[in-house]
Amino acid sequence: MRTLHHSRFLLLLLGAVLTGCTVARVTVPPPTGEEVTILVPGYRGSFLVTEGPEPERAWLTVGQALSRGERTLAVPFPGQRPVPGYGPLRPDGPLTQLSALFVSVDAYRSFMEFGRDHLPGFVPFSYDWRRDVRESAGALCARIEQLVAEGGGRRKVNIVAHSMGGLVTMHCLLHGGARAGERPWAGAGHVKRVVIIGTPFTGGPGIFDDLLVGTGTMRNRALLAPEALFTFASAFQLLPVRSDFFVDAEGRPVELDAFEPAVWLKQGWGPFADPTLREDEAYRAQLVRMLDAHRELHEALAPRPGLPPAPFETLVVVGTGRPTVSGMRVVDGNLDLEHPPSADGDGSVLSSHAVPVLPMTWQRVDSAAEHVELMSDREVLHAVDRFLRGETVGTVHQP
Repeated sequence: MRTLHHSRFLLLLLGAVLTGCTVARVTVPPPTGEEVTILVPGYRGSFLVTEGPEPERAWLTVGQALSRGERTLAVPFPGQRPVPGYGPLRPDGPLTQLSALFVSVDAYRSFMEFGRDHLPGFVPFSYDWRRDVRESAGALCARIEQLVAEGGGRRKVNIVAHSMGGLVTMHCLLHGGARAGERPWAGAGHVKRVVIIGTPFTGGPGIFDDLLVGTGTMRNRALLAPEALFTFASAFQLLPVRSDFFVDAEGRPVELDAFEPAVWLKQGWGPFADPTLREDEAYRAQLVRMLDAHRELHEALAPRPGLPPAPFETLVVVGTGRPTVSGMRVVDGNLDLEHPPSADGDGSVLSSHAVPVLPMTWQRVDSAAEHVELMSDREVLHAVDRFLRGETVGTVHQP
Protein backbone atom coordinates (compact mmCIF):
# COMPACT_ATOMS: atom_id res chain seq x y z
CA MET A 1 0.00 0.00 0.00
CA ARG A 2 2.01 2.93 -1.32
CA THR A 3 0.78 5.59 1.06
CA LEU A 4 3.70 7.79 2.08
CA HIS A 5 6.24 7.38 -0.70
CA HIS A 6 4.70 8.64 -3.91
CA SER A 7 6.97 8.13 -6.90
CA ARG A 8 7.34 11.80 -7.88
CA PHE A 9 9.03 12.59 -4.58
CA LEU A 10 11.29 9.56 -4.69
CA LEU A 11 12.52 10.17 -8.23
CA LEU A 12 13.30 13.81 -7.52
CA LEU A 13 14.87 13.20 -4.15
CA LEU A 14 17.20 10.58 -5.61
CA GLY A 15 19.17 13.40 -7.22
CA ALA A 16 19.38 15.49 -4.06
CA VAL A 17 22.29 15.57 -1.62
CA LEU A 18 22.15 15.49 2.14
CA THR A 19 23.26 19.12 2.52
CA GLY A 20 20.23 21.14 3.55
CA CYS A 21 18.01 18.16 4.39
CA THR A 22 15.41 19.05 6.98
CA VAL A 23 12.43 17.58 8.74
CA ALA A 24 9.67 20.12 9.30
CA ARG A 25 8.05 20.41 12.70
CA VAL A 26 4.73 22.09 13.42
CA THR A 27 4.28 23.61 16.87
CA VAL A 28 0.75 23.20 18.20
CA PRO A 29 -0.23 24.91 21.48
CA PRO A 30 -2.13 22.95 24.15
CA PRO A 31 -5.88 22.98 23.54
CA THR A 32 -8.16 25.29 25.45
CA GLY A 33 -11.91 25.58 25.52
CA GLU A 34 -14.66 22.98 25.51
CA GLU A 35 -14.00 21.41 22.11
CA VAL A 36 -10.94 19.59 20.73
CA THR A 37 -10.13 18.16 17.29
CA ILE A 38 -7.76 15.19 17.12
CA LEU A 39 -5.74 14.25 14.02
CA VAL A 40 -5.19 10.48 13.67
CA PRO A 41 -2.60 9.74 10.94
CA GLY A 42 -2.36 6.56 8.90
CA TYR A 43 -0.02 3.64 8.25
CA ARG A 44 3.61 4.86 8.28
CA GLY A 45 2.25 8.28 9.23
CA SER A 46 4.00 8.83 12.59
CA PHE A 47 7.66 9.43 13.30
CA LEU A 48 9.21 6.62 15.37
CA VAL A 49 12.18 7.20 17.68
CA THR A 50 14.21 5.04 20.04
CA GLU A 51 13.60 5.05 23.76
CA GLY A 52 16.07 6.78 26.06
CA PRO A 53 17.39 10.24 26.92
CA GLU A 54 18.88 10.80 23.43
CA PRO A 55 16.32 9.33 21.03
CA GLU A 56 17.36 8.39 17.52
CA ARG A 57 14.82 8.66 14.75
CA ALA A 58 14.13 5.23 13.29
CA TRP A 59 11.36 6.46 10.95
CA LEU A 60 11.89 8.53 8.85
CA THR A 61 14.93 10.55 7.78
CA VAL A 62 16.17 11.60 4.37
CA GLY A 63 19.50 9.98 5.22
CA GLN A 64 17.77 6.63 5.65
CA ALA A 65 16.04 6.97 2.29
CA LEU A 66 19.30 7.78 0.50
CA SER A 67 21.23 4.83 1.97
CA ARG A 68 20.80 1.14 1.31
CA GLY A 69 20.43 0.55 5.04
CA GLU A 70 20.98 -2.44 7.27
CA ARG A 71 18.62 -1.99 10.21
CA THR A 72 14.94 -2.91 10.01
CA LEU A 73 11.81 -1.78 11.83
CA ALA A 74 10.87 -5.35 12.72
CA VAL A 75 8.90 -5.90 15.93
CA PRO A 76 10.58 -8.68 17.95
CA PHE A 77 8.71 -11.96 18.44
CA PRO A 78 9.64 -15.15 20.34
CA GLY A 79 12.12 -17.26 18.43
CA GLN A 80 12.91 -14.58 15.85
CA ARG A 81 16.27 -14.90 14.18
CA PRO A 82 18.68 -12.05 15.00
CA VAL A 83 18.08 -8.99 12.81
CA PRO A 84 19.76 -5.57 13.02
CA GLY A 85 17.22 -3.13 14.43
CA TYR A 86 16.68 -0.08 16.60
CA GLY A 87 15.38 -1.60 19.82
CA PRO A 88 12.13 -0.42 21.44
CA LEU A 89 10.49 2.46 19.58
CA ARG A 90 7.88 5.05 20.48
CA PRO A 91 5.83 7.47 18.35
CA ASP A 92 7.07 11.04 18.06
CA GLY A 93 4.29 12.99 16.36
CA PRO A 94 2.73 12.76 12.90
CA LEU A 95 5.09 12.60 9.93
CA THR A 96 5.13 16.19 8.68
CA GLN A 97 7.39 17.13 5.78
CA LEU A 98 10.78 15.92 4.58
CA SER A 99 12.86 18.29 2.48
CA ALA A 100 16.14 18.14 0.59
CA LEU A 101 17.25 21.29 -1.20
CA PHE A 102 14.30 22.28 -3.43
CA VAL A 103 12.47 18.97 -3.12
CA SER A 104 9.98 18.08 -0.40
CA VAL A 105 7.12 15.75 0.39
CA ASP A 106 4.24 16.92 2.55
CA ALA A 107 2.61 14.19 4.61
CA TYR A 108 0.70 15.97 7.40
CA ARG A 109 2.43 19.33 7.69
CA SER A 110 -0.19 21.25 5.70
CA PHE A 111 -3.05 19.68 7.60
CA MET A 112 -1.42 20.33 10.96
CA GLU A 113 -0.89 23.99 10.10
CA PHE A 114 -4.47 24.20 8.87
CA GLY A 115 -5.78 22.45 11.98
CA ARG A 116 -3.78 24.68 14.30
CA ASP A 117 -5.09 27.81 12.60
CA HIS A 118 -8.70 26.84 11.86
CA LEU A 119 -9.97 23.83 13.82
CA PRO A 120 -11.19 24.05 17.42
CA GLY A 121 -8.65 22.81 19.98
CA PHE A 122 -6.47 21.03 17.42
CA VAL A 123 -4.40 18.15 18.84
CA PRO A 124 -2.13 15.81 16.80
CA PHE A 125 -2.11 12.16 17.87
CA SER A 126 0.58 9.66 16.91
CA TYR A 127 1.03 5.94 17.47
CA ASP A 128 3.31 3.04 16.59
CA TRP A 129 1.72 2.16 13.25
CA ARG A 130 3.49 -1.21 13.11
CA ARG A 131 1.41 -2.63 15.91
CA ASP A 132 -2.07 -4.10 16.10
CA VAL A 133 -4.77 -1.57 15.17
CA ARG A 134 -6.63 -2.56 18.33
CA GLU A 135 -3.65 -1.60 20.48
CA SER A 136 -3.46 1.79 18.78
CA ALA A 137 -7.21 2.21 19.24
CA GLY A 138 -6.78 1.70 22.96
CA ALA A 139 -4.13 4.45 23.02
CA LEU A 140 -6.47 6.79 21.12
CA CYS A 141 -9.31 6.12 23.57
CA ALA A 142 -6.98 6.86 26.48
CA ARG A 143 -5.95 10.14 24.85
CA ILE A 144 -9.59 11.13 24.37
CA GLU A 145 -10.33 10.48 28.03
CA GLN A 146 -7.27 12.48 29.06
CA LEU A 147 -8.28 15.47 26.94
CA VAL A 148 -11.83 15.36 28.28
CA ALA A 149 -10.61 15.16 31.87
CA GLU A 150 -8.23 18.08 31.31
CA GLY A 151 -11.25 20.09 30.15
CA GLY A 152 -13.15 19.38 33.34
CA GLY A 153 -15.18 16.53 31.85
CA ARG A 154 -17.23 18.80 29.61
CA ARG A 155 -15.21 18.75 26.40
CA LYS A 156 -16.61 17.51 23.13
CA VAL A 157 -14.25 15.76 20.74
CA ASN A 158 -13.92 15.86 16.95
CA ILE A 159 -11.68 13.39 15.13
CA VAL A 160 -10.07 13.69 11.70
CA ALA A 161 -8.60 10.33 10.67
CA HIS A 162 -6.60 9.47 7.56
CA SER A 163 -6.12 6.06 5.95
CA MET A 164 -5.50 3.32 8.57
CA GLY A 165 -6.18 5.98 11.20
CA GLY A 166 -9.84 5.55 10.30
CA LEU A 167 -9.69 1.90 11.37
CA VAL A 168 -7.99 2.91 14.62
CA THR A 169 -10.72 5.49 15.18
CA MET A 170 -13.65 3.19 14.39
CA HIS A 171 -12.35 0.49 16.74
CA CYS A 172 -11.82 3.02 19.54
CA LEU A 173 -15.29 4.51 19.15
CA LEU A 174 -17.07 1.17 18.77
CA HIS A 175 -15.30 -0.77 21.53
CA GLY A 176 -13.71 1.81 23.80
CA GLY A 177 -10.36 0.72 25.20
CA ALA A 178 -11.30 -2.97 24.98
CA ARG A 179 -10.39 -5.28 22.12
CA ALA A 180 -14.02 -6.29 21.74
CA GLY A 181 -16.45 -4.48 23.99
CA GLU A 182 -19.98 -5.65 24.69
CA ARG A 183 -21.46 -2.14 24.95
CA PRO A 184 -21.83 -0.63 21.46
CA TRP A 185 -20.08 2.65 20.75
CA ALA A 186 -18.39 2.48 24.14
CA GLY A 187 -15.72 5.00 23.16
CA ALA A 188 -17.99 7.56 21.54
CA GLY A 189 -19.53 9.20 24.60
CA HIS A 190 -17.63 12.46 24.21
CA VAL A 191 -17.40 12.46 20.41
CA LYS A 192 -19.30 15.04 18.39
CA ARG A 193 -18.09 14.75 14.78
CA VAL A 194 -15.77 12.39 12.90
CA VAL A 195 -14.04 12.91 9.54
CA ILE A 196 -12.69 9.81 7.78
CA ILE A 197 -10.34 10.45 4.83
CA GLY A 198 -9.15 7.70 2.47
CA THR A 199 -9.75 4.82 4.87
CA PRO A 200 -9.78 1.19 3.60
CA PHE A 201 -12.77 0.06 5.68
CA THR A 202 -12.65 -3.39 4.08
CA GLY A 203 -8.91 -3.49 3.51
CA GLY A 204 -7.19 -3.56 0.16
CA PRO A 205 -5.02 -5.90 -1.92
CA GLY A 206 -2.33 -3.25 -2.49
CA ILE A 207 -0.56 -4.24 0.74
CA PHE A 208 -0.22 -7.87 -0.32
CA ASP A 209 2.83 -7.43 -2.55
CA ASP A 210 4.48 -5.37 0.22
CA LEU A 211 4.17 -8.37 2.54
CA LEU A 212 5.74 -10.57 -0.13
CA VAL A 213 8.65 -8.43 -1.32
CA GLY A 214 8.86 -5.57 1.17
CA THR A 215 8.42 -1.83 0.70
CA GLY A 216 11.31 0.16 -0.69
CA THR A 217 11.98 3.53 0.95
CA MET A 218 13.77 4.94 -2.06
CA ARG A 219 17.20 3.24 -2.01
CA ASN A 220 16.59 1.68 1.39
CA ARG A 221 15.33 -1.91 1.21
CA ALA A 222 16.05 -2.83 4.83
CA LEU A 223 13.67 -0.68 6.91
CA LEU A 224 10.55 -2.31 5.49
CA ALA A 225 11.94 -5.60 4.21
CA PRO A 226 9.49 -8.53 4.03
CA GLU A 227 11.01 -9.88 7.27
CA ALA A 228 10.04 -6.60 8.93
CA LEU A 229 6.50 -6.39 7.54
CA PHE A 230 6.00 -9.99 8.66
CA THR A 231 6.08 -8.62 12.22
CA PHE A 232 3.60 -5.76 11.63
CA ALA A 233 0.11 -6.79 12.72
CA SER A 234 -1.15 -3.61 11.06
CA ALA A 235 0.14 -4.63 7.62
CA PHE A 236 -1.81 -7.89 7.79
CA GLN A 237 -4.86 -6.03 9.08
CA LEU A 238 -4.82 -3.83 5.96
CA LEU A 239 -5.43 -6.88 3.76
CA PRO A 240 -8.94 -7.31 2.34
CA VAL A 241 -11.62 -8.82 4.53
CA ARG A 242 -11.96 -11.81 2.17
CA SER A 243 -9.43 -13.70 0.09
CA ASP A 244 -11.22 -12.97 -3.18
CA PHE A 245 -8.63 -10.75 -4.80
CA PHE A 246 -6.71 -13.31 -6.88
CA VAL A 247 -7.53 -13.44 -10.61
CA ASP A 248 -6.10 -15.15 -13.68
CA ALA A 249 -4.78 -13.48 -16.83
CA GLU A 250 -8.36 -12.92 -18.05
CA GLY A 251 -9.55 -11.49 -14.75
CA ARG A 252 -11.44 -14.58 -13.63
CA PRO A 253 -11.36 -15.50 -9.91
CA VAL A 254 -8.64 -17.86 -8.70
CA GLU A 255 -9.19 -19.82 -5.51
CA LEU A 256 -6.23 -19.07 -3.28
CA ASP A 257 -6.69 -18.53 0.45
CA ALA A 258 -4.41 -15.75 1.66
CA PHE A 259 -5.53 -16.36 5.23
CA GLU A 260 -4.61 -20.04 5.43
CA PRO A 261 -1.15 -20.54 6.97
CA ALA A 262 -0.48 -23.67 4.89
CA VAL A 263 -0.84 -21.60 1.71
CA TRP A 264 1.85 -19.16 2.84
CA LEU A 265 4.21 -22.06 3.50
CA LYS A 266 3.45 -23.85 0.24
CA GLN A 267 3.70 -20.70 -1.87
CA GLY A 268 6.81 -19.43 -0.09
CA TRP A 269 5.28 -16.03 0.60
CA GLY A 270 7.09 -13.34 2.58
CA PRO A 271 9.93 -14.68 4.74
CA PHE A 272 8.92 -18.23 3.75
CA ALA A 273 10.74 -17.68 0.47
CA ASP A 274 13.56 -19.05 2.66
CA PRO A 275 12.79 -22.81 2.74
CA THR A 276 14.43 -23.22 6.15
CA LEU A 277 11.83 -20.93 7.73
CA ARG A 278 8.93 -23.06 6.50
CA GLU A 279 9.84 -25.64 9.15
CA ASP A 280 10.66 -23.09 11.85
CA GLU A 281 7.97 -23.34 14.54
CA ALA A 282 8.59 -19.80 15.78
CA TYR A 283 7.91 -18.33 12.33
CA ARG A 284 4.91 -20.56 11.76
CA ALA A 285 3.48 -19.41 15.11
CA GLN A 286 4.14 -15.76 14.19
CA LEU A 287 2.25 -16.23 10.91
CA VAL A 288 -0.75 -17.62 12.79
CA ARG A 289 -0.68 -14.65 15.18
CA MET A 290 -0.64 -12.17 12.30
CA LEU A 291 -3.47 -13.86 10.41
CA ASP A 292 -5.49 -14.09 13.62
CA ALA A 293 -4.95 -10.35 14.17
CA HIS A 294 -6.36 -9.69 10.69
CA ARG A 295 -9.43 -11.87 11.26
CA GLU A 296 -10.15 -10.55 14.75
CA LEU A 297 -9.92 -6.89 13.72
CA HIS A 298 -12.31 -7.27 10.80
CA GLU A 299 -14.72 -9.30 12.92
CA ALA A 300 -14.62 -6.51 15.51
CA LEU A 301 -15.40 -3.88 12.86
CA ALA A 302 -18.07 -5.85 11.01
CA PRO A 303 -21.76 -4.90 11.32
CA ARG A 304 -23.76 -7.17 13.58
CA PRO A 305 -27.45 -7.61 14.37
CA GLY A 306 -28.78 -5.08 16.85
CA LEU A 307 -25.90 -2.64 16.52
CA PRO A 308 -27.40 0.87 16.75
CA PRO A 309 -26.30 3.68 14.43
CA ALA A 310 -23.23 5.67 15.44
CA PRO A 311 -24.11 8.50 17.87
CA PHE A 312 -21.88 11.04 16.11
CA GLU A 313 -21.95 12.89 12.79
CA THR A 314 -19.60 11.58 10.12
CA LEU A 315 -17.96 12.94 6.97
CA VAL A 316 -16.26 10.47 4.61
CA VAL A 317 -13.79 11.69 1.99
CA VAL A 318 -13.33 9.24 -0.89
CA GLY A 319 -10.48 9.49 -3.37
CA THR A 320 -11.49 8.79 -6.97
CA GLY A 321 -10.12 8.97 -10.50
CA ARG A 322 -6.81 7.14 -10.02
CA PRO A 323 -5.95 3.55 -10.97
CA THR A 324 -5.61 1.56 -7.76
CA VAL A 325 -4.56 -2.06 -7.26
CA SER A 326 -7.72 -4.16 -7.06
CA GLY A 327 -6.26 -7.66 -6.94
CA MET A 328 -3.33 -9.98 -7.56
CA ARG A 329 -2.87 -11.70 -10.90
CA VAL A 330 -1.95 -15.39 -11.01
CA VAL A 331 -0.41 -16.63 -14.28
CA ASP A 332 0.55 -20.29 -14.73
CA GLY A 333 0.30 -20.78 -10.99
CA ASN A 334 2.65 -17.89 -10.18
CA LEU A 335 1.90 -14.40 -8.90
CA ASP A 336 2.47 -11.64 -11.42
CA LEU A 337 3.21 -8.68 -9.16
CA GLU A 338 4.22 -6.44 -12.06
CA HIS A 339 0.80 -6.36 -13.75
CA PRO A 340 -1.92 -6.23 -11.09
CA PRO A 341 -5.50 -5.42 -12.10
CA SER A 342 -6.76 -1.99 -11.10
CA ALA A 343 -9.97 -0.11 -10.39
CA ASP A 344 -11.01 3.37 -9.31
CA GLY A 345 -9.49 4.85 -6.16
CA ASP A 346 -6.93 7.33 -4.86
CA GLY A 347 -3.89 5.34 -5.97
CA SER A 348 -3.69 3.43 -2.67
CA VAL A 349 -7.27 2.83 -1.45
CA LEU A 350 -10.08 1.62 -3.71
CA SER A 351 -13.05 3.98 -3.74
CA SER A 352 -15.37 0.98 -3.27
CA HIS A 353 -13.50 0.08 -0.05
CA ALA A 354 -13.43 3.65 1.31
CA VAL A 355 -17.06 3.82 2.47
CA PRO A 356 -18.35 2.75 5.92
CA VAL A 357 -19.82 -0.67 6.59
CA LEU A 358 -20.98 0.06 10.16
CA PRO A 359 -24.43 1.62 10.63
CA MET A 360 -24.11 5.39 10.63
CA THR A 361 -25.40 8.50 8.96
CA TRP A 362 -22.59 9.96 6.88
CA GLN A 363 -21.89 12.60 4.30
CA ARG A 364 -19.71 11.81 1.30
CA VAL A 365 -17.28 14.12 -0.45
CA ASP A 366 -15.19 12.88 -3.40
CA SER A 367 -11.72 14.16 -4.25
CA ALA A 368 -9.39 13.62 -7.21
CA ALA A 369 -6.34 14.07 -4.96
CA GLU A 370 -3.82 11.25 -4.48
CA HIS A 371 -3.98 9.30 -1.20
CA VAL A 372 -1.40 11.32 0.74
CA GLU A 373 -2.34 14.58 -0.95
CA LEU A 374 -5.91 14.22 0.30
CA MET A 375 -4.60 15.71 3.53
CA SER A 376 -3.39 18.90 1.85
CA ASP A 377 -6.05 19.28 -0.85
CA ARG A 378 -7.71 22.70 -0.44
CA GLU A 379 -11.19 21.42 -1.27
CA VAL A 380 -10.88 18.66 1.32
CA LEU A 381 -9.62 21.10 3.96
CA HIS A 382 -12.50 23.45 3.19
CA ALA A 383 -15.01 20.60 3.50
CA VAL A 384 -13.51 19.50 6.84
CA ASP A 385 -13.68 23.05 8.20
CA ARG A 386 -17.31 23.51 7.16
CA PHE A 387 -18.37 20.08 8.42
CA LEU A 388 -16.85 20.66 11.84
CA ARG A 389 -18.80 23.92 11.98
CA GLY A 390 -22.03 21.94 11.53
CA GLU A 391 -22.67 22.52 7.82
CA THR A 392 -23.81 19.91 5.30
CA VAL A 393 -21.00 19.52 2.77
CA GLY A 394 -21.76 16.33 0.83
CA THR A 395 -24.26 13.69 -0.16
CA VAL A 396 -26.00 12.28 2.93
CA HIS A 397 -26.21 8.48 3.36
CA GLN A 398 -28.51 6.86 5.90
CA PRO A 399 -27.87 3.50 7.59
